[in-house]
Amino acid sequence: MDAYKQSQYHLDVLTDLETRMSWVYRRTGTAMAITSATTCAAFLCTLITPLSSIQSFGIFAACVILIDYVLVMSLFCTAVVIYHDRFESRAKCGCCCPCGVQNPTSVTEKAKAAIEANGGNEMKRDRVSEFFRTKVSSFVQKPFNRLLLAVVFLSWVSVSIWQATKIEPTKENEQFLDENHPLQKSVTILDKEFPTANDDLGMKVYYAWGLGLVDRTGVNRLLEPDNFGVPTFDSNFDFNAQCQVELLNFSDRLKTDPKYKGLIKRKNGVGQVYSFLEELAAFNVYGNLNNCTEVKKGDWRSADWQIDTADLPEMMPKFLEEKTCFADDGETVGGRYSKELGWDGKTLKYAAISAESDKLDPFGRDSEFLTRKEYDQFILLAAEADELVSVHCSGSVIMTDLDEKFVFMNNQSIYVQTAIQSSILGVCIAFIVLLVSTRVFHIALFASLSITCVLISVVGTMVMLGWYLGSIESILIGIIAGFSVDYVVHLAHAYEIASGDTYERITEAFGDLGISVFNGMITSVVASIPLFFCQLQFFAKFGTFLCLTIAFSWIFANFGFMSLLAQLKIPVKSGKVCSL
Repeated sequence: MDAYKQSQYHLDVLTDLETRMSWVYRRTGTAMAITSATTCAAFLCTLITPLSSIQSFGIFAACVILIDYVLVMSLFCTAVVIYHDRFESRAKCGCCCPCGVQNPTSVTEKAKAAIEANGGNEMKRDRVSEFFRTKVSSFVQKPFNRLLLAVVFLSWVSVSIWQATKIEPTKENEQFLDENHPLQKSVTILDKEFPTANDDLGMKVYYAWGLGLVDRTGVNRLLEPDNFGVPTFDSNFDFNAQCQVELLNFSDRLKTDPKYKGLIKRKNGVGQVYSFLEELAAFNVYGNLNNCTEVKKGDWRSADWQIDTADLPEMMPKFLEEKTCFADDGETVGGRYSKELGWDGKTLKYAAISAESDKLDPFGRDSEFLTRKEYDQFILLAAEADELVSVHCSGSVIMTDLDEKFVFMNNQSIYVQTAIQSSILGVCIAFIVLLVSTRVFHIALFASLSITCVLISVVGTMVMLGWYLGSIESILIGIIAGFSVDYVVHLAHAYEIASGDTYERITEAFGDLGISVFNGMITSVVASIPLFFCQLQFFAKFGTFLCLTIAFSWIFANFGFMSLLAQLKIPVKSGKVCSL
């Protein structure tokens, strides 16, 4: 729309509406194609991550940009023509409805007549356009002002780089709500102010023999979110007598060895360990679990308690229906050990022992720092289990949890990698698209430098605001290039298609697109303000991020990028594929 309004000041395009709209298409179509292509490509950089949630966000955002471009270049341009023919020349109403006597003279013809009446000289533009064409342009063209801008920008970027290098992964639970929200305050108090009690449930960590890795052949979580793959089992797993002995010994060790204190939750001095083998052995000796005192004392250990695997099909159905001796609520053995006991009705596919973590619980999402510290200790414990048990059970142990804490920990690491890779790749794509579209190397290079400065500034400001690198921040950093490319691309394209020397090109670029870029910035910043008041942390942080990115993009594009062009005065040679 701004290009349409600017066209009224160019006499050579006011022959008729068709010529005028052709100029508008040529003027804005290329710039919008460049910005849309670059933004889409930057969003599609999220496809390099294996996380389907980030991939789907990038694809969604890229599709929005593409559809917006198609609608603006088709539907909106049609609306502009209708506006020109039916509404723009109305005599009275300031609304969007025609009223009063309509002037039969075309608005385009009137604009042409006004310029001719002025002796062919360019008409005075609106105040904002004139401000950018005269004030801002002349400000950038003065050497002292450029020196002042260079000092300010270099100082700021240096501080931002220093701050950006201090960014750290989050070390606390990621908050879902604002910290001042009553519900979030309650959660924070429960997490930090009250120590963990012995009766509190800890996250169960499983050590399983007989399980294989999940077969993920053909798995695409982006297209099939519920398809996690097919579980596999180790055909070499042998639940023989010696394997049973070592499993029981490993279970006893987890319960009683003091070196596991602080890793495995303890109750009454005993580790919270879930081992079905204790009750299965007692059931094999006594024929039932009615006398829980005898079961817990372990007198059955002095008998021949090992189970013949040939007896399992007959024994298991009754054993699973027995009431467990290690729960007070009448829970059955099958219910208590539903995850530890891999019985499929015919064979024992796997056997597992689980232990409750002393530091991790199954409810919240802990930081990568805390989770990885516990994970590394459980991995060392798995290595010990391999040495003690696996040699007799004919298979390696697999350590995992079913609360997806370790998966989330790994995802947090991927978030960090994705943030770095996507941001770098986004800047590189922006440079390539700019180089291909403008065919001027230094313009593409300076524009990419502006985008890089925006990236550094936003990340540095995030650290200054006290943000840590969690999942939300990692996603936002990865899409900075996509959000920050628009303004510098518009000014770069306007500068490249302008005529004259460097200063004349800068003046024309600011005169034609200064107001468009300014309006775009104001619109985006105002649109981000309501997000500041959202209680959900993702939207609140996204609003802050969007406002920062847009503001820094506009500042660096208008005063950084254009000042650099004005200072170096590298000529743009027409007809060259790549001008230096």
